Amino acid sequence: MVCIDPLMQPPVRIYDIGLYLRCPRLIFFENLRNKGMPRKIDTKHILLRSLMLSISRKDDLEGHLRENLSRLQEELPLVYEIEPDELKPACRELEGEIAGIALGLAGQLNLLLPCQAEVDLFSDKLGLSGRLDRLAPGGMPSLIRTGKAPQDGIWKKDRLMLAGYSLLLSEKHRTHINQGLVEYPRQGLVRTAEIHGVDRARVLRIRDRIKQIKEGQLPDRPEDAPCENCEARVICETRHSLASRLF
Repeated sequence: MVCIDPLMQPPVRIYDIGLYLRCPRLIFFENLRNKGMPRKIDTKHILLRSLMLSISRKDDLEGHLRENLSRLQEELPLVYEIEPDELKPACRELEGEIAGIALGLAGQLNLLLPCQAEVDLFSDKLGLSGRLDRLAPGGMPSLIRTGKAPQDGIWKKDRLMLAGYSLLLSEKHRTHINQGLVEYPRQGLVRTAEIHGVDRARVLRIRDRIKQIKEGQLPDRPEDAPCENCEARVICETRHSLASRLF
């Protein structure tokens, strides 16, 4: 039986790395959320991600996706705190995109199937953990992204999150994972990305910074922080105002 030191910090989640890259302050407020602050549920994100994870065969992809969407409309309110009336318009919107998604992905399913979905990974040694969207053929980590793809390649945040998952997979299987995938279903794209040592090293540096923030150090807000649509904007601005008065 392994004894766990109660004072030992929990591992940094790969999800936290993505938050940090958006804005380091999100780590501070996410930590507060885990202590009782409510989390907003993104219905469209959950629906599209669940639809992608439901793919289990390569024939008649459009029909397969439509069947799965109908099933998810019934099941997701039982799994998540989503009201059926909130889910219905998201399903109607996604239904209109299915033909394009199927057309784009049909020739790329060999990259995705067969697979393991939602793979939990953990490393005491690395101080990292995460739930990988998909472990694709060849042992490649694959991320599902419900937003827009960049014109070329993948977003920087996705590259570093892939590097984080590659660290966990490499330790687990004792082999280097040097490639990953990012799925952009709205554009019907699956892009392959190289994972470099410099990316893995940066993940470990970010891990250390996240640990400091979770100990209570509120970081400065970056000049290029995406504040306009940030879910933490109100509490962030409140704390900034209080700090200005104090100092």
